[in-house]
Amino acid sequence: MSHINSQNLTPSKYTHRYTPRHLLAKEAVSQIEKCERRSQDIVQAMGYPPKHIISACDRLRHVLSSDILGLNATEIDTYFTAHEFLKALLSVLDIKYDTFAEDIAQIQYDLAHYPYPLPKYSLQAKIDFKWSGGANWMSRGVASSKAVAYLPQNIAKMNAAKRELVIQQCLAAHYAEYNGHLPYNGVINGYQLIIEQRHEMVDSIAYDLPQCE
Repeated sequence: MSHINSQNLTPSKYTHRYTPRHLLAKEAVSQIEKCERRSQDIVQAMGYPPKHIISACDRLRHVLSSDILGLNATEIDTYFTAHEFLKALLSVLDIKYDTFAEDIAQIQYDLAHYPYPLPKYSLQAKIDFKWSGGANWMSRGVASSKAVAYLPQNIAKMNAAKRELVIQQCLAAHYAEYNGHLPYNGVINGYQLIIEQRHEMVDSIAYDLPQCE
């Protein structure tokens, strides 16, 4: 993976339209800033004719601001598919495609096999605390944070059976660690799985306490 400055780029007239969220996009925006290239000049160098410059610039902005580099685009213009657009852009910016080939392939695989955007799963214990008079907002926040039962990052990519097994394992591990050991006499009464997509809750599943052996 190529190295780029970890500091945030200060947007200029060349880069203020981009909000890069992927490492490749950050590298591209850094290169655009360094070479002081206008979006019109970039897409023209990619082969777009004058009458398509405006729409091509819009597409460039979308690609460089997308966490998946615009590779989910279903519309295909006369000149480039989503993948071809990315390859042409890297060529114009003198960025080696091979450096990011693995990342691009992973995005394409995920798009082909999983819904986009992937749902987000969060598991939390339902806890009753007996707050004392000295429990200020900070100490309450620390205590409440212990309700989170952490799930692996790739849980959305698991099949339903595997995901359910992992959820039960994480739930049991959390209960074993915190049952009887919570501040303010906290008592765990159950668990709640929240599923979100596009920042909206799409499902909620209640879980009983694990069976202790």
